[in-house]
Amino acid sequence: MTPLSERVPLMNDDDLKILRANAERLIAHGTGTQMTAAAELLPVIDEERARRAALPPVPVVRKAPVRKKKELPATGHQTALPG
Repeated sequence: MTPLSERVPLMNDDDLKILRANAERLIAHGTGTQMTAAAELLPVIDEERARRAALPPVPVVRKAPVRKKKELPATGHQTALPG
């Protein structure tokens, strides 16, 4: 199983935020093992967040909306179609 510290770079920003909050909670109220693991993980999380903050922003490319072709209402008598 991959250690959590190696998975940190693969996590999205929201997951990192949640992981950091959980680590802080475990440092304050966890068991001895949990406190130690969380204390070791906190700097890894902070380094990853700092690395991401230093990256240039990714430009957002917006796609043009797809416009539906208007259907013309049926006109005339529909039963008199050529067959």
